[in-house]
Amino acid sequence: MKKFIFASPYQKPDRFDKGIYHASGNEKLNYDTETHFPIISVINGYADENDSIEIVAVVSDYSNAKTNYKTFLDELDAIANEKNLKVKLTPVEIPYGDELDIQLEMFSKLIECTADDDELFCDITYGTKVMSQILTMAVNYGYRIHSNVTLGCMVYAAKDFNGGIMKIYDITSLNYMDEIVRMFAENKIKNPTDKIKELLK
Repeated sequence: MKKFIFASPYQKPDRFDKGIYHASGNEKLNYDTETHFPIISVINGYADENDSIEIVAVVSDYSNAKTNYKTFLDELDAIANEKNLKVKLTPVEIPYGDELDIQLEMFSKLIECTADDDELFCDITYGTKVMSQILTMAVNYGYRIHSNVTLGCMVYAAKDFNGGIMKIYDITSLNYMDEIVRMFAENKIKNPTDKIKELLK
């Protein structure tokens, strides 16, 4: 199943930017409708008409995260109706905070959401820096531990303050690069940059 994973934002709802995300390097991520959530752009690009998909949303016990999740559900309903999607919602509820126990709980709950034959998509834009790491680790674990799992797309979005443009970046290659770097390090390969570029083409 196609699974779309993200964390509900901590931003104050009245200061939470909405706009059109412009894709950098992956045209499938272009979406000509305003949204608060980069994961909506990913759903638009990768969910086909009449698909069955699952949304895995990390929702902290924090008022902003809960309110923003409700906003996400409204936007999800709109795109689901547009594409006739059958949507399974899986909220991953965690306490608010950066303590190690909370991050381990988040990781444990996320990996329970992955299974054989999944196609995984993940947005690491929102949440804390630590949460972004946990999201990445959980997706990598699900990708490696289960059978016939593919990593569809990982994204990060940001506002370009020079031009005021909201951009969405496909960072899937960085996941593969992590594994390549580990392999090169184990084999004591020095100056690996050119080899990594060649492998990621």
